[in-house]
Amino acid sequence: MSGSGTAPVGQDAFGTLPHGTPGGAADGRGASGDASIIRRLARWGSRLDLGDAPDRVVAHLKSQILSQLGAARAGYGHPLGRRIGQAYGSPLQDDPKHAVHSLSMATVCLDFDDTAYAGHLSHSTVNVPLIYASSLGLDGRQLLTSVLAANETAARITAAATLGPFRGQTAGHTHLAGAVAGRLRAENASADTWAHALGMAFSVPTWSLSRGFFSTDAKLLVAAVPVQIGLSACDGARFGLTGPEDVLEHPQGFLHRFADIPLPEEALAGLGSLWHTETFSYKIHPGSAYTSAAVDCAIELHNALAGVDHREIAEVVVEGSIFTAGLDRIARQHRIGPGSSVAALNFSLPYNVATALLTGSLLPADLTRPAVDRPDRWEVAARVRTEHDPAFSRHALLATAPLGQALRRAGERAEAWVRAIDARAAEALPPDWLEPETDFRWATKNLGARVTVRLRDGRELRAERRGAVGAASGPDGTDHAALARAKFLACGGDPEAVDLLSRLETLRPEEVRRLVNLALAGTDDHTSRPAADTRATGEIRDFRKGTAMETAVLEEAYVGLIAAATAATSAMVGHQASVPRPGDRDTDWTLAHIALSDRLLASTARQVLGGAEAGLDNGPAMDPKAIEELTSSVDRDVLIDLVRRNAAEFVGLVARMRQDQQATPVAVRLVGDEGEELFSGAVPWGEIVRMRAEDHIPGHTDRLRRVSRAPRES
Repeated sequence: MSGSGTAPVGQDAFGTLPHGTPGGAADGRGASGDASIIRRLARWGSRLDLGDAPDRVVAHLKSQILSQLGAARAGYGHPLGRRIGQAYGSPLQDDPKHAVHSLSMATVCLDFDDTAYAGHLSHSTVNVPLIYASSLGLDGRQLLTSVLAANETAARITAAATLGPFRGQTAGHTHLAGAVAGRLRAENASADTWAHALGMAFSVPTWSLSRGFFSTDAKLLVAAVPVQIGLSACDGARFGLTGPEDVLEHPQGFLHRFADIPLPEEALAGLGSLWHTETFSYKIHPGSAYTSAAVDCAIELHNALAGVDHREIAEVVVEGSIFTAGLDRIARQHRIGPGSSVAALNFSLPYNVATALLTGSLLPADLTRPAVDRPDRWEVAARVRTEHDPAFSRHALLATAPLGQALRRAGERAEAWVRAIDARAAEALPPDWLEPETDFRWATKNLGARVTVRLRDGRELRAERRGAVGAASGPDGTDHAALARAKFLACGGDPEAVDLLSRLETLRPEEVRRLVNLALAGTDDHTSRPAADTRATGEIRDFRKGTAMETAVLEEAYVGLIAAATAATSAMVGHQASVPRPGDRDTDWTLAHIALSDRLLASTARQVLGGAEAGLDNGPAMDPKAIEELTSSVDRDVLIDLVRRNAAEFVGLVARMRQDQQATPVAVRLVGDEGEELFSGAVPWGEIVRMRAEDHIPGHTDRLRRVSRAPRES
């Protein structure tokens, strides 16, 4: 670091660990001669009560749980999450270990979870107490206490190793601590049980490899596996199995393998006064926290680009900190395109920024078909480049999270570590005489960005943010309760669950069970998601500060339709074409009709976007000759692909529209199967889109599902 001065000393109620002390004694005693780190954390965490924490910390706990439940619903509702459910079962299955395993994958899969200093805590610190709450009969206060104990234990150990090769989601060891502390505090276990369970778990920490993490579904295991190790260690410790209590600080222990600069002080500093729980930053869209501010800027610019064809965008420049620039550099080592994994898409700054620019949002549906097949997104993504701005790096490194607090704890040792990673970033380091924070009530996470869009006509549009929407922002704060509520409801959550969680500390065990069941039931049912004009969606839209037409419900409808069509086709495998399923011909007719209809709707959408007089006549999509010509010339797979392509084009056009364009009158003429006129008159464009999303496409989807379930004729 620049500057000079002596490094600070970490202190807590149990004594002092000299700054920079690397190891501990082999007998389990800490470097200061007192008990080991694990023993001290176990002693404190096993006795922790909710009343020990200030009200503002308890408020964060509620927001954290609700936001994590929103991430779970979004995860299970995505095609990847549905595969998780098929492979590992429901989060409400009877065996809590299996339930947590499944849930931890679902909450990781879209990178929609929240972050704290230090770590992505909630995959273990919320998931484990939440799932065990029913089997253990926890009341609301006990559940909150368990999450608090898990947060504080996991965050502290993670912070002690954060100046090393693993941070964020790659730090799977976070969940060794979160699983142990979350379960054992829920079980009211003794400090001895805690110490041995943590000692066992941290003797076998996971080591994630970037080859699988950044580009494949292997990322799903990053939390689920250490959670299982932690739960297994709890089982053993409860029946007398032992682990080394000094495994964290021992010269042959965890910190010396997982930290370049071990910070044992971070694990113990300010126990009972320095609350890591209130360092949470909350995500309002899926994706890495290193890309969030850039996405927010792109959402802001979407409105300024209204009416601009995406081909007129010459270049998009994203300027950000070493975190943003570094992630982009890593992600570009992998080939990313429409067929990429969700993990690869999550880490792709170009795809996420392009999506936000074109649609005015970034939603879970943008991480699957038909969204990922839209050529315009990839065309714009190809024009996105990233630059490192030292000013953003300085803001980021001065903030509490993700590294500022650890760098201050490391003092003069930090400069060499940062310089080895990125010499440019070392110039942005704050002076080493800045001491670590002793109160996190105004914690910050300033991962800012500046996005500049250059058009071919010479114009430039620019937006800048010091931090992402929902990020910890110091005294200004963030309305995390409103963000969490809006996120949960927008992901299809039950409003009653929101009410129950708002008074969680007063709930009886049976009410906690109802909360868990309400919050996690029906996570794979897209029909439970709210309509586009609900208050929940409106709140999310307000937080994004965008005024684009909402396309989430429309996209969700098409995702369901394509899934149903694919299922109907899969049901045909192994059967002769001469043995048709009742309704197969109707299925082909339906797909052809939808494909033709979406082409007509896209044409009308262009008229609305261009400000021309708009009209819609569905006659060509009902023409028996046109449909027969289409169905007889291609097979089912081609029809499905045509539906997917045309739907992508239509939804992409809708996503470019302003809210006020919903009121545009469209001259509509509708005809029936026999060509008879059913309706003629003016209809607002927004109503046409709403009916498509809520009535027409779901109706066709239900018809296709009935066909796929129908018995085959003999």
